[in-house]
Amino acid sequence: MKRGSWADDLELVRAAADDDTIHVHVLTGLGVPESTIYRRCLPDGPWTLVAPSTVRLSTGTPTRRQLARAGLVYGGAEAVLTGLDAARAHGLRRGELLEVVHVLIPATSRARSVPGIRVERTHRPLLSRTRDGLRVVPMERCVIDAVRSMSSRSDVAAILTEPVQRRMLLPETLVAELDAGPRRGTALPRAVLGAVVLGARSAAEVEFHDWWSTSLELSRWPVLLNVRLTVGDDFLGIADGYLPDVGLVLPIDSVEQHFMTPDQVAAAERQHRAYRSAGLHVYGVRPSRVRGDPAGLHRDVLDAIAVAAQLPTPLVRWAADLPRPS
Repeated sequence: MKRGSWADDLELVRAAADDDTIHVHVLTGLGVPESTIYRRCLPDGPWTLVAPSTVRLSTGTPTRRQLARAGLVYGGAEAVLTGLDAARAHGLRRGELLEVVHVLIPATSRARSVPGIRVERTHRPLLSRTRDGLRVVPMERCVIDAVRSMSSRSDVAAILTEPVQRRMLLPETLVAELDAGPRRGTALPRAVLGAVVLGARSAAEVEFHDWWSTSLELSRWPVLLNVRLTVGDDFLGIADGYLPDVGLVLPIDSVEQHFMTPDQVAAAERQHRAYRSAGLHVYGVRPSRVRGDPAGLHRDVLDAIAVAAQLPTPLVRWAADLPRPS
């Protein structure tokens, strides 16, 4: 495009942008004078300066995708999106997005954080994937980067368990990524991953594992998390919690997993009947009691163990839902 002719074909300028976002150098290459670019980004102009040298060809509040794109444009050709925005691009759903997007750049780059965009330099190789049209780090890295700055155990657990529960990552992959990255902010994720490696697949199950392991009485009984139960060739279900010594199944009856829809309620009831028909005793654990009535739940679980111990030993086999350390 010849200098000065850009105004005759604004659609061509817009076509050069991604998500309506473009670098100043691209605009000048299209013939738009730099002085004109910044004048159009004034408060009464039709464009917005989102970050240094980063222009959105519209005004008003940017969409989340436009903010993510602005982070990549501002960070440069080697910038890669990480954190929960990258997790969304990979298809993950859990976790509340922060006010800023998180972008990784090589340690030699000069960009710095600006309002709305957190820029982090790294010496590690910036492996990237294209997901939903955005340059993002691999799933395990964006998930670990997301939780390194979190202080809520339940939030960390929700984010770390989702890709494992959905069979998108193995727990060991998350552990390896945690070991490979910066040590700052890893204590809480590492503790949560300990429960995930042992079978926890939701924030409620991590909380249940924590509660169980801190009780001297309960910890005498090895509880297995998320194991496949079978009788002969018949598959009974995947038990949230299982005590093989006495044949006790402990479903973690969270609303999200079991009671969100009528179909979920019916499926949970069918599975409980299958367990009982195989000679197993079933006692459902509400996550709200783990938090709000731990002493009462402790007594009730001990009673359930006592009842299960008096029943005939069921001929049930179990296997982990995913490979686990021996």
